Amino acid sequence: MSIDYSEIRRGFYTALPLYLGFIPLSLILGTQAHQMGQAPLTAYLMTALNFAGGSEFAAVSLWSAAPPVLLITLTTFLINSRHIIMGASLAPYIRQESGLRVFFIYYVMCDECWALSMQDIQRRAAQKLGFSFWFHMGVGLSLWAMWSLTCGVGALIGSQLGDMNRYGFAMALPATFIGLSVAMRPREQYSRYLPIALSFIAAALTTIYIDRIYAVGAGAIVGLSCAYCQQVLKERHQAQQARAEVHAASATAAQAAPESAAPVSQAAPCVAPTPAAQDKE
Repeated sequence: MSIDYSEIRRGFYTALPLYLGFIPLSLILGTQAHQMGQAPLTAYLMTALNFAGGSEFAAVSLWSAAPPVLLITLTTFLINSRHIIMGASLAPYIRQESGLRVFFIYYVMCDECWALSMQDIQRRAAQKLGFSFWFHMGVGLSLWAMWSLTCGVGALIGSQLGDMNRYGFAMALPATFIGLSVAMRPREQYSRYLPIALSFIAAALTTIYIDRIYAVGAGAIVGLSCAYCQQVLKERHQAQQARAEVHAASATAAQAAPESAAPVSQAAPCVAPTPAAQDKE
């Protein structure tokens, strides 16, 4: 398996602007993990093995001297359920990849890596090119390394950093997601905005009336359900159109066909004489 270093560099340079959001947030996460009693190695492994920032913040907020493991596991699953949707949307473009490469593709796939890879897929499609494995790895590995290492550093020097939330760094991640969402907005077929809008409303209502921990899961379920219903209705409409076209084609063919067969000659048929008639003759 040859390594395409040019594609890795391209992925690395593409991901560089995201460091402005990743570094302060990862330091905040490491500081919070330190305040909850986690060791720097534990904080590093938490981010290195579970590359999903939202669930890590939730796990740290639930951490205690006797952490509720079942609650943390359920919360992490609900928050990370969005990766199921992202993985399904990426799957059609990586069918040609082998099993081990698919494992690494999904292992480094965070929200930002997925968004940048999908944008790159759209750009390369215009050039008749497919999914770039090494570009994806360049983006994913650089973000993964920066996030986990910075979190470990934050846990190591957490006592010196204090409460970093007072500097307003927590706004960096929402700002990053807003920028990525705007860049990936549908350019046409405005009906595609409906799942996004309903997902946003469901997440907002869940945050206000239930708990923000379940907001991501609620938004994902509502958005996915809406997109599924839209696809079902679209396929039914296409099937009806196909049946109508077949019916119209059949009617046209029937009209074009001759109304009756060619006329049969009215002359008397030629019948061979019987043996009796031959005797009379």
